[in-house]
Amino acid sequence: MGPVTAVGTGKAGLWAGLQAEQSGIGRLTRFEATGTKAQCAAEVPDFDVDHWFPTHLTKRWDRCTQFAMVSTQLALEDAGLSLEHGHLHPRIGVSFGSALGGIADAEAHHAKFLDEGVKTVPRALALQIYGGSTHSNIGIHYGLQGPSTTHSNSCASGNVALGEALRLIREGLADVVISGASESPLSPLTYTAFDLVHTMSRWQGEPSSHSCRPFDRSRDGFVMGEGAATFVVESLAHAQARGARIYAELAGYSLVSEAHHMTIPRPDGEPLRRVMRMALDDAGVQPQDVHYVNAHASSTPQNDVNEAAQIAAVFGKDAPPVSGTKAYTGHALGAAGAMEFAICLLAMEHGWLPPTLHFEETNCAPLDYVPNHGRAAKIDTVLTNSFGFGGVDACLVLRRL
Repeated sequence: MGPVTAVGTGKAGLWAGLQAEQSGIGRLTRFEATGTKAQCAAEVPDFDVDHWFPTHLTKRWDRCTQFAMVSTQLALEDAGLSLEHGHLHPRIGVSFGSALGGIADAEAHHAKFLDEGVKTVPRALALQIYGGSTHSNIGIHYGLQGPSTTHSNSCASGNVALGEALRLIREGLADVVISGASESPLSPLTYTAFDLVHTMSRWQGEPSSHSCRPFDRSRDGFVMGEGAATFVVESLAHAQARGARIYAELAGYSLVSEAHHMTIPRPDGEPLRRVMRMALDDAGVQPQDVHYVNAHASSTPQNDVNEAAQIAAVFGKDAPPVSGTKAYTGHALGAAGAMEFAICLLAMEHGWLPPTLHFEETNCAPLDYVPNHGRAAKIDTVLTNSFGFGGVDACLVLRRL
């Protein structure tokens, strides 16, 4: 795994951030958010892509791709998988996700273009901002010639990318898939656009304590974040042959569309119940065998109520502990599911339930939300949800081998 998040970079950094039980959300500093009610963000601190790659490469990459490249390098190092530059790998693919890709850099260069004209447009801009830039750069840099694609499915992009990596391996099209998601959405127009549809928190107090409150009665919207998380997903045979350390089996995947509304969940909740049951069936897992659910838990009023109700319906009176971890990382849109996938793997590795921070009381279904403080637990099977604009619902199941 190779996480790059507001609470820590790399496996050790993210684990330390989770253990601190402190939010990575602060006051937005990337630009002046004038005219918006939202004022908070989860920014990746002290990010320096030039620490990892030479400048002649990094200047060609937008920030979203920079996150992805660092995240991929971290994942490869953690996996002990050496991909020497100049060698080609026809059985290794890339399945990556991003909701918005290079939009932040496009915005910045557009502002310069309006002020100073065509001479300010970088020669590489067209190659930075197109949707598949991130997966293409990963493939080119590491010589990966297997199936390669970017999935843009709003906030479900990370889960979809990982689920499609599973499909590629199951179908025998690749032995290894570099999979994850990256997002760099903190730019004036994008931030303002999300604020205008009333999806983001308008909390005006101290950001790190209450701006993002999954499942809490006083929640008022999500807090935008940035970053990436990448994983080395490979067939069991390939992993065993090279003596790899295996965190877990990616055992189940499902994807459905609500076909209802761009932002409002379907009132009857049927698609959410169905997507969770489909993922469990795909993994061959019974609801009573799940030890932890990492919820999408965007901290929006309607979505949290709906998701909690459907989790309760699927798992019944003996539902496992459920937590929403976006209060740590913010909501990094397309990268959110990938970050939460990393959190799930660390929870399994350490036998520790990550908490729902900023939790006081709820108006959602009566579940165990692991309020405010994590705790030790047996965690052998995990279900993780990601839901996106447009009614894209994606679910993954992880199982300890």
